[in-house]
Amino acid sequence: MSVKEVCFIGAGYVGALTAIVLASKNSDVKFTVVDKNKNVISSWNSNHIPLFEPGLEELYFDESEQKVHADGECPRRRRLQNIAFSTAMDECIMAADMIFVCVDTPLHGSFNHNMEWKGLDLTNIMAVAERIAAVSIRHQTVVLKSTVPCGMVGGVKQVLENKANTTASFDVISSPEFLAQGSAIRGLLFPNRVVIGDATQSTKAVSAIKSLYKWVPADRIITVNTWSSELSKIASNAFIAQRISSINSLSAVCESSGANIHDISRVVGTEPRVGPLSLRAGFGFGGSCLYKDVCCLVYLAQELGLSEVADYWKAVVRLNDWQNERILNRIVEFLPPHQEFNTRGQVAILGLTFKKDTLDTRNSTAIGLVQGLRQSGAKVRLYDPRLRFDQIECIFGSATSEMVVAGIEDACRGCHALVIHTNWDEFADCTIPWERISSSMMEPKVLLDPWGATSHQPMEKYGFRIMDIGIRHEWEQQWLPLQSDSIGLVSP
Repeated sequence: MSVKEVCFIGAGYVGALTAIVLASKNSDVKFTVVDKNKNVISSWNSNHIPLFEPGLEELYFDESEQKVHADGECPRRRRLQNIAFSTAMDECIMAADMIFVCVDTPLHGSFNHNMEWKGLDLTNIMAVAERIAAVSIRHQTVVLKSTVPCGMVGGVKQVLENKANTTASFDVISSPEFLAQGSAIRGLLFPNRVVIGDATQSTKAVSAIKSLYKWVPADRIITVNTWSSELSKIASNAFIAQRISSINSLSAVCESSGANIHDISRVVGTEPRVGPLSLRAGFGFGGSCLYKDVCCLVYLAQELGLSEVADYWKAVVRLNDWQNERILNRIVEFLPPHQEFNTRGQVAILGLTFKKDTLDTRNSTAIGLVQGLRQSGAKVRLYDPRLRFDQIECIFGSATSEMVVAGIEDACRGCHALVIHTNWDEFADCTIPWERISSSMMEPKVLLDPWGATSHQPMEKYGFRIMDIGIRHEWEQQWLPLQSDSIGLVSP
């Protein structure tokens, strides 16, 4: 099967980035990314693309030749001439030999401890399947790249077979994405694995997909059945989440026992069967994937009648939430209360995205921290070097204007505590005047920096009191008796 035209449905993180990398490696294939959101497509066709990811602009744009328009703006020449972004979905579907489905599959409702654990909302997937069925008139390969529950390939194939024109036929393949935001381009260019799930042993369809990944070593392309393919994505993220919750659970043990979590991580990480990755204690996991996929696994286990398995993975999520509440309470402990106004001190938070090198704030632990601090009566000053005001306003609404400031010094001035939530490179800049910043803060000048962005600086010498996750310092025991009022603490 020769692949000459490929259509990606969904111009978001997965669809756009995967298409761009595949286009860069397959110059003889035409790639079109379609989306019903006109603003997103317009952004991809402009000088200002809608996503931030290291290496993306260098791959997408060719800055070697620029000509200035009359309005003074330089048009950015596309490096890749074989990729286009469009809203003409039907035309692109009809023209494609292969269709990658890359639409969002959010949790079916937002999770809290009192609600039923639910699966993924498959509305977008089913809508795309029906759209393909409505316009297809020949044989096409449909590749599900979105995160889906087990059995979804069969569900999509049933829709296509029941609703498509009699001249149409389909191979439906699962090939989940394993992108890590902040390193997605590198992950696509040098993947650890490419998983292809095939239920019908369609050699031609599998070979066609493999042909698009011809630069990837053969031993990294793994062909399995569709259930294994679908579950492998959810399982991968669940294992990462489990690992984060495991080290965070030990951080609480360390704080109560006198052990040092950094020592524990170093020792445990030297065990070959464990390894050193994801063993840094800190805030719980955030982002759009880990939380969602663990919840999806819980739902799957429940549907299969595996209550013990469901309870196990529920505990991973609950430990994650507990860790975030625990850190919030530790910070609040050191904020001086104002009994007359039922308020507490002021906290600076640097970084709102759920991790560095991405603009994604979905399920960021910083959001819960801000909300919890404000609920406790504390004032919050917030600075993120990459987010625009309107992006933050979408999260906090009218409260945004009283929180967001223009820089690190503005955020810290008059604060009792500083939390470096996201380890943006800007926060590790050795030219930041930390000594001057410390002098502008109020006691106790607590610094919580789980990622160690300031570890190269003598922060204690500058007057900061260092708070660590997984370590209890002597100064904390000395300071806490002075804080006799416990107003504002959030119950775990």
